[in-house]
Amino acid sequence: MLNFDKTQGQLPNQKKYTKIQSEIIKGFLKSLPNELIVLFKQRYAEAKAFGEKDPKSYLVLEPGRYVNYMECFPRNTENFNFSCEEEKYFAEDSYELDPRVDNRDVSLVFYPFALDDKNLKPIFTYTYYFDENKRADMDNKLGAKESNILLGLNQTIPNFFETLKKRYKQTKSVGEDLLKSGPKIPVFEDKVKPNDFCPCGSGKKFKKCCAKKLN
Repeated sequence: MLNFDKTQGQLPNQKKYTKIQSEIIKGFLKSLPNELIVLFKQRYAEAKAFGEKDPKSYLVLEPGRYVNYMECFPRNTENFNFSCEEEKYFAEDSYELDPRVDNRDVSLVFYPFALDDKNLKPIFTYTYYFDENKRADMDNKLGAKESNILLGLNQTIPNFFETLKKRYKQTKSVGEDLLKSGPKIPVFEDKVKPNDFCPCGSGKKFKKCCAKKLN
């Protein structure tokens, strides 16, 4: 991941660079001309404008993958910014797009609110279940600080539960469009063993095919 100030970082869930890869990246950054940075900025602006016009042009429907709500609806201005015990925070909500999976939950990631967010790290991740019993079980696993932060979010955002349900339905609708227009991706109802043939019909073993997508 290249930053416009000629620094670099790793994308989430990306494997750590090898020594050789790190040296190649350092060499690239050292010799990177300013003209190329200008070109990258221009293409970034063009890609962002295109994505805001049609998010489905870059969204991918993958079983088990949760997608940030703002990736689906980049023009939405309804953010989860809030305060708790004189500290400012924000939460990002992500949803599984696949409409064939009625999971009824939301993945919330909490961050400290900071103007310089280049090295921002999450405080904790929380699965918000629409089922009250499941949600109560999750709440019991939280520490005191996490419970207070979650309470602060609920108290700040009016009708928080209904807002999440609305967003859940909106993202599932996006998933329905992707399912109609994209390649057919199987949803697995039963447990598939790693060495079984993949249900997608590829002829490969499950562990070497769709299991990689699920993980």
